[in-house]
Amino acid sequence: MAESKSDAGVGRGDFLRLVALGGAGLGLSALSGCGSKSGVAEKGRQGYVVAVTHGLKDPTRVMLALVTATKLPKGDNHIWFAIDGGEICKTGQAEQITSPLFAKQGNAAQVIEAVRGQGTALHI
Repeated sequence: MAESKSDAGVGRGDFLRLVALGGAGLGLSALSGCGSKSGVAEKGRQGYVVAVTHGLKDPTRVMLALVTATKLPKGDNHIWFAIDGGEICKTGQAEQITSPLFAKQGNAAQVIEAVRGQGTALHI
């Protein structure tokens, strides 16, 4: 098999300079679109959505999402239990979910009650 060599004359420094300029150009074009205020926006409705998509098989991720929801600032906040997270909402399931990383917070049922006490809406 014959080898072919390219004598393009582009060195490593030139290549890196072009990559950096290209990346900077992409970043600037992305930022220029972020400042646009011409889109439709709802005024007075600000909040967060936390999605719980893991269930009994991954209690640490469940607890991470729920503990995160307890730390949200006041606003129109929501927690959605989706995919495997929906099984947590069955009677008695949330009491079974604990994580060694979140031992102080107790089980998922206790954290859900704390979140509900803050006025966060829960959805399945």
